[in-house]
Amino acid sequence: MNTIIVGGGITGLSAAWFLLKKNPKAKITLLEKENRLGGWIRTCNEGGFLFEKGPRTFPFSRNPHLLELIQDLKLELISSEPAAAKRFILHKGHLRTPGSFLPTLIPYLIRELFIRPSTSDDESIYDFAARRFSPKIAETFFDPLTLGIYSGDIRKLSIRACFPALYKWEREKGSVVRGLFSSPKNKSKAKGLFTVKSGMETLIHELEKKLPIDIVLNCSVEKFSEHEVIAGGKTYHADRVISALPPQYSNRSIWVVNLAYAGDVLVKKGYGYLVPTQEKESLLGVIFDSAIFPQQNRTSETRLTAMVRPEEKEPLKAALNALERHLGINAQPVHTSTFLAKNAIPQFEVGCTYTDGVSVDACIQKAAKLISPR
Repeated sequence: MNTIIVGGGITGLSAAWFLLKKNPKAKITLLEKENRLGGWIRTCNEGGFLFEKGPRTFPFSRNPHLLELIQDLKLELISSEPAAAKRFILHKGHLRTPGSFLPTLIPYLIRELFIRPSTSDDESIYDFAARRFSPKIAETFFDPLTLGIYSGDIRKLSIRACFPALYKWEREKGSVVRGLFSSPKNKSKAKGLFTVKSGMETLIHELEKKLPIDIVLNCSVEKFSEHEVIAGGKTYHADRVISALPPQYSNRSIWVVNLAYAGDVLVKKGYGYLVPTQEKESLLGVIFDSAIFPQQNRTSETRLTAMVRPEEKEPLKAALNALERHLGINAQPVHTSTFLAKNAIPQFEVGCTYTDGVSVDACIQKAAKLISPR
């Protein structure tokens, strides 16, 4: 069977992997418009430091498909440090843990139990959170959470598409709080986060090495149908064409600023922190890479990744300024790297019906469904 896969990100590569497991004799051609495979999964070793430009941390409890693929490929997994469970939110210029807000949240959480479900098919994340909790909670918690995942506006993005579990809990349980406490508990013994020790792009390289398929890079697809693809000035015919392209919605860019320091310059240990829009910062958040996975450190070092709004003209300067104010880091980094992830994050606005998710695990799950639809 001759199959063409359109798209060489993790979805397309996983689809090829699953198809060959099902039919080892399948002839597969994979077409990718860029000059590399892997989409937004990018790992760089720069100045002797390991930097991720894209996804890097994955909870054991929510990534079964990714975990299985990594284990199939016999890649070395590492687990996060216990400190990575601690996360912070910037509040009035200072870092606070979400738990520190609990005394003031309790009345809103109790009130939420008695809010009637909406009859609307969909609404913005802000409208949902403000209605069920309060505008303050929407802006203090839901806003930075949304920025950390989608880098988008809670007044435009859809609660149904972006946070389907919350939408479902309101509909089925009558309350987000009730849904949270009644949801099935994770039975996995493994806790915390995991990643590939040598970086997530190792997953892409290993798939490329082990897949006996024809890969065509720099091949922009103009048009495709069930049995035909027009791409790169050629027409390809196949028994089956599989589209592994990302969902076609508007997208948002983001600056990824990687910084490395000699020695341990972090006063606070944890996963990192998020920055609500109301703080009026260019910074969206910071990930404490070296504290989460010290196994990836070369020596005594601090590796950080700052996410900066795409409108910022000087992202490195903005990141350094924020780190000094928020974390008290005055030392000069020994290495920096700035990367614009252009149009990297789909924006699922109100009315959007896409609920498959955009995580790496969701992409792998989607690939499995493409090969063996139920």
